[in-house]
Amino acid sequence: MNVRIARLTTTVLAGACGFLLFTALLQYAGVGRGYRWAADDPASEPPLPGSAIDDKPLKLPPANAFAEVQMHPLFNEDRKPTPIDASDGDDAAGPQSPLNITLTGIISTSSIKIAMVQDKARNQSVALKVGMPLEGDQASWTLVEVKPRSVVFRSAANEKTEVELETAVAPPPRAPAPRTARTGSPANNARNGADRDKNKKDSGDLAKRIEDRRRQMREDAEKLRGQNGKGSPPKPEPPPKK
Repeated sequence: MNVRIARLTTTVLAGACGFLLFTALLQYAGVGRGYRWAADDPASEPPLPGSAIDDKPLKLPPANAFAEVQMHPLFNEDRKPTPIDASDGDDAAGPQSPLNITLTGIISTSSIKIAMVQDKARNQSVALKVGMPLEGDQASWTLVEVKPRSVVFRSAANEKTEVELETAVAPPPRAPAPRTARTGSPANNARNGADRDKNKKDSGDLAKRIEDRRRQMREDAEKLRGQNGKGSPPKPEPPPKK
């Protein structure tokens, strides 16, 4: 940068600072304080569309004004009203089925009460708190009270039924049956008798053979003694084993 350019830059900066200083002095002296934005005049502006709002609440027409709509329902394919079965109201008012349960246990504490019941209709054990209904065909019955040894159910028709706790009692011991002699069929009895006779016969034949053998041994010993004279008789052979 040469000296000429430096002087020109200094002159420009000095002029800008002098202008800013002059403007500050004018504001400090109060020049321009009387000027401000003009206030909006609502009368001079055109009204916006939809600016008029009705504060009155909406009132529906009477129900008979919708009679034509009720006679032709929008969501029915044939646009005809659905027929109402009179028996539906009777079924809803009364219980679907009588209470058919057995109370098998009760859990009662200071904070919770539970009834253990056996649903005989479904053959299933269910645990119910106060205010819980049964399931299935007996869904119209609701547990409303738990007592120390019973519970109370109420139906949809406001009918109450109390069910007592059933405890299992062991049956009395049976007396032992008297022992009797075993008897079989005539064929078995005949077979057993034949077996006994055969065993007796075999035992008798064996004893006879043993006796005959002993007698033969004694005769042989006598013959040997007669042949040897005064010699000592030989030792007899032991009898055969049975």
